[in-house]
Amino acid sequence: MGFRIEADDRSLAAALRRIAAERGATARMRSQELPQDEAIHELRKDVKALRALLRLARPGLPEFKAENRALRDAARALSGRRDAAVRLDCFTGLSGRYAREIDRRSLTPLRRALSRDAEKAAGAEAGRELSALAEAIESHSRRAAGFKLEAKSRKVLRAGLKRSLRRGAAALEAAEADGGGSGGGEALHELRKRAKDHRAQMKLMRPLWPKAVRAREKAAKRLGDLLGDHHDLDALCEYTEARALPRDIEARQALQALAARRQAEIAEEAMPIARRLFGGGAKRQAKEAARLWKLWRRETAASRAD
Repeated sequence: MGFRIEADDRSLAAALRRIAAERGATARMRSQELPQDEAIHELRKDVKALRALLRLARPGLPEFKAENRALRDAARALSGRRDAAVRLDCFTGLSGRYAREIDRRSLTPLRRALSRDAEKAAGAEAGRELSALAEAIESHSRRAAGFKLEAKSRKVLRAGLKRSLRRGAAALEAAEADGGGSGGGEALHELRKRAKDHRAQMKLMRPLWPKAVRAREKAAKRLGDLLGDHHDLDALCEYTEARALPRDIEARQALQALAARRQAEIAEEAMPIARRLFGGGAKRQAKEAARLWKLWRRETAASRAD
């Protein structure tokens, strides 16, 4: 079982209730048994997917705003700790990719600072915040047990997907206007969030037409991963400026130039994917999804028979 509709779910609301219950049932165990970094990553990933499904159901879900806010705030407490580990990983990857073009000794102070920050972020306080995030997911699952949609599942799905696709199209337009990925990171960061939403929503809808929907799901994952790397490089460069590390200005500028080169490579791969996902008509795509939902429900009716 995972983040997808099942044949015996009686409605979209039933799928949301079941998925929330599954995540809530394992949140505490994962927070205690997985390595801390992995647990933080997994639970924050769950929260993002749960919020994406809430956005899909938003047109018919009165509880959307309160539930979205509760999950967002719970995950935000751990974002700084996760960021410290990501900055170190990003630096390691960048310096490894361009190992022949940098003076590794000049980067030693930066590497040490990043390592200290990552170690400091992983401690008793992080454990308490992780436990609080698990509790937030459990609490959400209990409240989700009462979810009911104010319209038919097909209509909610159509309206919710149309809204999500339009947000993706707006983010794509902003990124194009900002240089097609060669400019500011904020537009691409917003596009990344829309890609993550789309992936989770496609994963939910995969059974409607597995091969076609899976292709969009995989493309959205690739886009989200690429733009995540782009965002991490932004964060690393901001860190080097804020800390004035390395002290050697030429070494710092050289590292930032390599980061910019890598970001350009990322954008060159990412933007065509984004255009294919979000460049089409949102209304048409949402209408087709609703048609597939109706067809799939008819085909799987026997699974829901008493």
